[in-house]
Amino acid sequence: MVWLPPVLIPMSQVAPVTQGPADVPDALFWALAGPTAAGWLLTYVLAIRQAFTDRRVGIPAYLVAVNFAWEFSLTFVLEQTPTQRQINVLWVMFNAVLLYQALRYGPRDYPGLTPRLFRWSFAGVLLWAAVMVVVGANEFHDRDGMYTGMIIQVPLSASFLLLLKRRGSSTGQSMQLAVAKLVGSLFAGLTAFVVYPSHHLLQVLVPTYVALDIAYVVLLRRTMRREGRPLWAWRAPAAVPGASAGAGPAEAGADAAEAGAGRAQEHRSPVR
Repeated sequence: MVWLPPVLIPMSQVAPVTQGPADVPDALFWALAGPTAAGWLLTYVLAIRQAFTDRRVGIPAYLVAVNFAWEFSLTFVLEQTPTQRQINVLWVMFNAVLLYQALRYGPRDYPGLTPRLFRWSFAGVLLWAAVMVVVGANEFHDRDGMYTGMIIQVPLSASFLLLLKRRGSSTGQSMQLAVAKLVGSLFAGLTAFVVYPSHHLLQVLVPTYVALDIAYVVLLRRTMRREGRPLWAWRAPAAVPGASAGAGPAEAGADAAEAGAGRAQEHRSPVR
């Protein structure tokens, strides 16, 4: 096909994915990987706390399934580096609590689904994600979960924006949670840049999800301002405009009943 114009970018002679990690000093690696682990651990703790406070998931339910599948599969199923496995073991324990919360509170964000249908679809996403993580990590020879982790980060970050829009309020969310996620994700991306400087796919994925995380922080801040909720408050206002947006009558009634019970408990005890 000599009549075609020359290509703008020739194919790489050596596939970047076949190039191993760079020789990074331990001090530099842990200066980036440390905040990554701490940021995500704090994200999980804050999400768990917020869900028990507001009775709404702190992390979008179906993405909890995907995240749990990633951590469980790369801890107990597929070979990984010892360092990454140790970090994953810690994360998977917290994600087990998030999994419970997703099954308990998650249906409230999907009023069009019956609880039974939600549970089956949730299990399906969990199983499919686990298979994809194992196959994908093996395909890329991703021994530290870098590729699969960064790919998952994009829909995870986008799902927070969709959650905020679907609920129409800051219920189940907090600025602390949003900032912790941004910090953990940002340092994970910086770790990827340093360890795999020749892996160009990561150089596209990381700015994408970081931009989504920043957008989420900005939009959550606007939402909380509109509600009159202090930016660093743990609990959403008792009556939030649009808090029941997307929820059916049964879900809205359950929310009101639980909120009433919570206020009654507060009046009975001066200690929170």
